[in-house]
Amino acid sequence: MIAPTRPRRRADQQGSVLIVALILCAVIGISLASYLQLGRTGLEVSNRALYSNAAMNLAENGLEEAMYAINKTVADSSYNWSSNGWDTASPVPAGDARRRLPASGTYAFAQGATGTVRVYVVGYAGTAPRAMARGTVTLANGQTIEKWVEVQLRKTSKFANGLVAKDSIRFSGNNATVDSWHSKKNDDGTARGSPVPYSSTVKHDKGSVGSISVSVDAVLVQNADIWGYAATGGAQPSVGSQGRVGPWGTPLGTIDPSRVSTDFSASFDPVTAPATTGYTDITNITDNTTLPRAGDVAASDGKYYYTVGQINFNNKALTIQKKTVTSPAVKVVIALTNTTTSISIGGGSGAINIQSGSQLELYAPGDISVAGNGVMNGGTTAATANLPENFQIWGTKTSGTQSIQIAGNGVLSGVVYAPQGSVKINGNGDVCGSVVANDITVVGNAQFHYDEALGDFGGNNPYRVSLWREVTTAAGRSAITVLSW
Repeated sequence: MIAPTRPRRRADQQGSVLIVALILCAVIGISLASYLQLGRTGLEVSNRALYSNAAMNLAENGLEEAMYAINKTVADSSYNWSSNGWDTASPVPAGDARRRLPASGTYAFAQGATGTVRVYVVGYAGTAPRAMARGTVTLANGQTIEKWVEVQLRKTSKFANGLVAKDSIRFSGNNATVDSWHSKKNDDGTARGSPVPYSSTVKHDKGSVGSISVSVDAVLVQNADIWGYAATGGAQPSVGSQGRVGPWGTPLGTIDPSRVSTDFSASFDPVTAPATTGYTDITNITDNTTLPRAGDVAASDGKYYYTVGQINFNNKALTIQKKTVTSPAVKVVIALTNTTTSISIGGGSGAINIQSGSQLELYAPGDISVAGNGVMNGGTTAATANLPENFQIWGTKTSGTQSIQIAGNGVLSGVVYAPQGSVKINGNGDVCGSVVANDITVVGNAQFHYDEALGDFGGNNPYRVSLWREVTTAAGRSAITVLSW
């Protein structure tokens, strides 16, 4: 009797189960490996993000160290960079300094990571120094993470920039330009033997315009050439096909991104006439007038103080001159009281004339219009004009709009500070100085020259950050030529 055979179907089923089990194990194994790799990748990304922040913190700490040293120089003229850990020796250029932090060794982080920061300061003795920092974190596996940061610094003087507005800055001419020069310091930061006027031999591409407005019309460059910097509270400056913003050589119709910022801020604090005794009262000035007059006595600070209701005339002149040919230059302060129209000068020959070396400060609560021959501050050319600080207009209006219109006879050299001012500068020649107002319009083909010495106007003013940028591209990093630090 033949025994019955076992059905093959059961064996086939067992083989299929085994294959399915193997496939499931393979899928689970691949999934586990993928999850482990994902977790490892996530850990590496998180780890790099952690140390990327650490590298940025190192760079920022380096910049803080640089700003402390720079402002320490302002507060204490005896501060010595070399004895405080900074390398100022050759081949470092004069006025520059570099430092490695810590001075020896490295900062220690967790998981075997270490960090260093290198800082370089350019022109610490000038009015617009730059500080650059490179923070480096070296991981335990030898990989490095770097953050490079650069800041441009400006003095906190009211005139730390050339043109500054709450609202808008507009250039309406076709050939207007903005640049700068330093009347009191050489390019290496050392003091000049005597102040120098603006000329092509001392000019810099460090002109500066800034508006705190976030409007797209905050800075309308149009067809002007801004050789220097432009900043707004949020929007990119607007430039026409024949305009530009940047260093020398910037092509027409372009903006150099390294010379533009959109986080500009400024203070527009109200001002009042100096509180002092000894003001001499003059009801109004309506005819040819020379100050100081015979018999007028200077205050203890050497200035002549006058209270005037209004300056209002046509084809006449207000002249600020020495009392005698051999007497020293004089400083005159006029506090006007008419809150509607403080100054109105017109006619073909109406003018304010400030003799060479003398100084005039005007404090006005009302509108100002200087037409005719305009303001002659020392001379009729940039080479013969007094320094801008010798002619000062201070708008003391605290609400509403204060109209200020100024013309120059060949050259206009002066400073204007008027938080409520709507300022219009007319001229086809040189305009030297600084203007701070609610809004500014530059009419005609004026060549505006910012005197960098005004960055320290009013005393020992500390520096603040006017431009902050992280340098992320190879081109941007290679442009910083001091990185042999």
